[in-house]
Formats: sequence, structure tokens, C-alpha cells
Amino acid sequence: MYKTLSNIQKQHFLEISGTEYIDYEISGKFMTKYPYNNKEWSLSPWSFTFILEENTGYFICELDHRMTNNRIIGWDQDGNKLSSEITSKYFKPHF
Repeated sequence: MYKTLSNIQKQHFLEISGTEYIDYEISGKFMTKYPYNNKEWSLSPWSFTFILEENTGYFICELDHRMTNNRIIGWDQDGNKLSSEITSKYFKPHF
């Protein structure tokens, strides 16, 4: 059972959401002021939703904004990118 992200997954969390990961959270949703950790972003915030799949250790997240398509991405505990076949079990693309 996985209860926290690996160090490389924590790094990806910060790179996508612009926020540090809090170890006790295995899922959540919040509005991020810094999508892709871009501190110069001055437009409207994005919605960031994430889940840590406890059985596999997969970290899957969605970055979404009302003005564009959502971005879905995930990594295993070693930092390898997950296929869309796996990530689509958690989030569906908006077109």
C-alpha cells in the first residue's frame, strides 16, 4: 500500500501544480495560481485534481481550465510516465 508520493512524484506534483505536495494527502482538488509552476502566471487560476492510487503507487493528475482542454498526466513511483490507458481510468479528456 502506498500512502505518499515518491520523491520524483513530489517533484512532478510541484512542476504541474506550482504547489508543494503535503504527505498526508492521497487525493485532492484545488485551484492553482501557478499552473506548470509558472510564477509569472497572472491570469485566472487552473483547477488541479490528483490521486495517489494506493495499490499501485500511481500518481495521476488533471490540470483543467475553462478556456482550454484539460491536461491529464501520471507517473509511477519511479517517475515513468503512465499511458493514457491507465490515466483515463481516473480522468477523461475534455475536447
